[in-house]
Amino acid sequence: MFLAALKLINFRNYDRQELTFHPRLNIFTGLNAQGKTNLLEAVYCLAVSRSFRTNQESELLRFGSDFFYLEGNFQKKKECYQVGIGYRPPRRLQIKLNGKTLKRAEYLHRHPVVVFSPDDLLLVKEGPSIRRRFLDTEGSRLKPLYYRRLRDYYRALQQRNRILKEYRGSRSFDYSLLEPWDQALVKFGSTVMEERIKFLGALESRARSHFATLTAESESLSLRYLPTIKFNGDFELLESAFREQLTAGHSAELRRGTTLIGPHLDDFAVMINGCDVRKYGSQGQQRTVVLALKMGEVDLFNSAGDEQAILLLDDIFSEFDEERSNHLLQFLSCREGQSFLTTASPSWKHSQNCSGQSKIYTVYRGKIKID
Repeated sequence: MFLAALKLINFRNYDRQELTFHPRLNIFTGLNAQGKTNLLEAVYCLAVSRSFRTNQESELLRFGSDFFYLEGNFQKKKECYQVGIGYRPPRRLQIKLNGKTLKRAEYLHRHPVVVFSPDDLLLVKEGPSIRRRFLDTEGSRLKPLYYRRLRDYYRALQQRNRILKEYRGSRSFDYSLLEPWDQALVKFGSTVMEERIKFLGALESRARSHFATLTAESESLSLRYLPTIKFNGDFELLESAFREQLTAGHSAELRRGTTLIGPHLDDFAVMINGCDVRKYGSQGQQRTVVLALKMGEVDLFNSAGDEQAILLLDDIFSEFDEERSNHLLQFLSCREGQSFLTTASPSWKHSQNCSGQSKIYTVYRGKIKID
């Protein structure tokens, strides 16, 4: 699958722009703040009906405009279909596939797309909530069942926390009030944890090989899930361990007014040669780790269906030396799927490594032309 053509109207800093793309590699060059990232955002929004930079559709409007519209032609094998996404506040985003209106839930998993942006460095720089969001977002896109179990878990957690907060500090609390929510938390939370661990293991096996290539096999990448529940990695013991530890913590939870264990507090560690990248990794190493994770994610999407994932890479060559840049370009030019990347570096430096399997564009003040 690839995006053959795109039309933008009143999207970010674009007034009106129509483009056609190469089915393999598309490189967008230009100075900063010209609209390169906005173009990737438009491709992502067209593919999954939301931005990777904001949850507010109103922020996608061109300044002074009261609507935006994206239209694209996706080609899958010999099939071609048209997608249109429009937004005019205060109405909801509207999605049309070949002229038929779809709900976002029906459309969300249709086009596999993976994006790397500078903000993704927060995955290894910041706290556990960023990494949990990564696990939940990508796990949900790969497995709709995971999304449903995650939703059920957080609904139970919300109700349980409401009771704990209401009776916080009570000396005569009836713990039977928590029983139905304890059962739901254990049931759905155990599934969420098991799916997360399996996803992380699959991602590690694929990202490790990409990381080795990017570092000329001088460094080794590993991922480790960090649960708040001790169960020695035995999934058959997970539910019983969860229930036992949840019950043992009832009094502490009542004092604090919140649930103190469960996947909503879990984390995972990213390590190079056994050392935590968050604490000891350089800027270049952190960037390489995140890129390897994204490349591994592409492999997971490719293996999960019959469509090759579209890969979006924003400002990718920043912090990379020439060797790592060449490894990346070789990967992009050889992969079967479509890729879009932005760079502030002169296009001729990179085009020599693309073997003709690319289009190169220049972006200037919200206007794009083919070089």
